[in-house]
Amino acid sequence: MNDLATLRLLANRNGLNLFGLVDAARFDRTRPPELRIGALLPACGSVLVLGTGGSRPAFEFERQHPERARPMDARTSDLMVEASVRVIRYELGRLGVRARYVGPEEARVPFGPLGEAAGFGVVSPVSGMLLHPEFGPWLRVRAALLLEGEPFGPVADAALPSSFKPCCGCDKPCVSACPPRAIAGDGGKDRRRCAEYRFTGGCEDGCRVRQACPMGAEHADLPEHPLHAHSVDKATLARRYGLGWRRFVPRALRGAARLR
Repeated sequence: MNDLATLRLLANRNGLNLFGLVDAARFDRTRPPELRIGALLPACGSVLVLGTGGSRPAFEFERQHPERARPMDARTSDLMVEASVRVIRYELGRLGVRARYVGPEEARVPFGPLGEAAGFGVVSPVSGMLLHPEFGPWLRVRAALLLEGEPFGPVADAALPSSFKPCCGCDKPCVSACPPRAIAGDGGKDRRRCAEYRFTGGCEDGCRVRQACPMGAEHADLPEHPLHAHSVDKATLARRYGLGWRRFVPRALRGAARLR
């Protein structure tokens, strides 16, 4: 078994069942300058993309780590992922690979397109959500590890075939399901409107757009395992959009997103 296959197996055993490599230069050619990987780490040649899909990751993590088993909520879900990513980073270090962590709170890295490039799914032209052929919207890109150079050699294009068009012919229940009307059905999203609604207590138990999507309904989060409720927590939204008391704080002083 080669090093990359070992990493994939290790990730899966730790609840990260979506695993992919992206060529940084190829990805950057599709992005505006301010959203390019090279702007964060010029030496990056490959990006290791990690995610969860469906409810199985939570059960797998609990099976592998019974000593850490505890009631699953949004916070413990994030703690599970953080613990799993640490395992992967440790193994990368053991292999002599230098990696820089990027989490979903880093606004400059578009996780949806990155997941698409890693072969996790297709960004919906209606909701803007990443949709997996099996899991539908019940997945999340959890972390990107920016690898210096190309430690695993050239990376093939993993994007799914253009024949996968999940929203063609759909009645678009996701559009009307969004309480703050943050999506218009053209793939765009009014992120501020969404953030303001969530900040005041809306959609506490999960995104209504995700819940309304007919794809992968059998993989929807279980009440006891809310793995995919929201990709960004309320504190990060408040900091990013200047909500609550942060509206009095200049944008430059609201606190930098984690990037380590």
